[in-house]
Amino acid sequence: MNAPKVEGAIGGTVKGWCPSLLTPMESGDGLLVRVKPRAATLTAEQAETVAAAAARSGNGMIDLTNRGHLQVRGLSEAGVEGFAGQVAQAGLAAAEPRAEAVRNVLTDPLGPDDPAAAFDSHRLARRLSAVLETDPAFRELPDKFGLLVDAGAFLPLAGCTADIMVRPDRSDLSLALAGGDRRLGLPESAVDEAVVRLLAAFLAWKREQGDGEFPAPQLRMKAMVAACGASGVFEAAGLSGAQRAETVRTGAAQRPSPGFVPMANGSQGCFMLAAPFGSLEAGALAALAALSRRYADGTIRVTPWKAVVLWGVSPSEAGCVCEAALDIGLVAAPDDPRSRIVACAGQPRCANAHADTRADAAFLAGAGLAGTGVLHVSGCAKGCAHPGPAAATLVAAPGGYALVRDGRPGDPPVHTGLTRDTAARILSNPKAAVPGSTGSASDYR
Repeated sequence: MNAPKVEGAIGGTVKGWCPSLLTPMESGDGLLVRVKPRAATLTAEQAETVAAAAARSGNGMIDLTNRGHLQVRGLSEAGVEGFAGQVAQAGLAAAEPRAEAVRNVLTDPLGPDDPAAAFDSHRLARRLSAVLETDPAFRELPDKFGLLVDAGAFLPLAGCTADIMVRPDRSDLSLALAGGDRRLGLPESAVDEAVVRLLAAFLAWKREQGDGEFPAPQLRMKAMVAACGASGVFEAAGLSGAQRAETVRTGAAQRPSPGFVPMANGSQGCFMLAAPFGSLEAGALAALAALSRRYADGTIRVTPWKAVVLWGVSPSEAGCVCEAALDIGLVAAPDDPRSRIVACAGQPRCANAHADTRADAAFLAGAGLAGTGVLHVSGCAKGCAHPGPAAATLVAAPGGYALVRDGRPGDPPVHTGLTRDTAARILSNPKAAVPGSTGSASDYR
């Protein structure tokens, strides 16, 4: 299997483009690729295949992404093809590079195992994924274009967005669009065709844009909605039905706390385990597979919250799962200080980063910080790990960290030029005195 390079993508210079399994991207620690589990689910066997291949062909580091993907790091050019072949053989990829690039369907982790789910989100997600994979017409979609299918009651995708979103709505389902103020109610039987029509309408509109304000390859559904309105997009797709006001979601996705959640009349439940700062070692993924075989249903559910879920754990064995997860190095309880810290790859893994954010996040986790809410440690102002607002954000720059309160990495900071030690003092005591300029890129330790 060939794993083609994307011209101009080296160093991250192409905006609007994402790596996939068959289109690697160069980073500070080598090439990285993404593995996209169908319907948010890896079997234990698939997880073991990914873990073994990541250790063999890469540096053994696996990131969990905001899109519910696995990002495998440190591959060489020679190793990409072998890795992709093993993962594809395990049933985790499309055969054609463009089909794999656009096969982006985010869904809630429990699907039909959620006893309060309004419909089978996993079944619908698999059907839509198959449409994106097999229909050549949709190879023109932008790499970041995505669908969302959410029926979760216990673990809903609250705050998560996509270009086209499917959620329960009274007795039917609803279709909502990125940036739209209206949603369209439909019976479940009509959703597949409606999504296909919306995709076709978007592509037809995108072709008409030519060399407008934004390059056409970067246009997403939000741009069409801004130009035509949500009702106009539905009309362009030939869709009719009841429309209702849609709440535009602008905040950050809500991150459920790690730990055990009993359900199904208390006889079993799910255990959410977070990857510290969004990163797993290959050995930890293999250990998770063994853990699921022993205590759960033999699958690993991947989430957009830098965490995985084991389903089918009995309350009597939840303590065993927690103890084993801690031995693996995962976050298994809400009071673990690592559970509120989000960090990007950082140096030396990312060429754009100005600090080793994961090492600094580990330092901050051990510093006994006060407060609640998400602490985002970002290697640059892009904020890849947590694009939404956070209670506190540390943004690395050549002159030190900037601290943003209740905002995003690009928002105005309240302090600049901070070392991680000074940042820890401020986060522990907001009234602490702050020197005028305390550090440079080489002083974070």
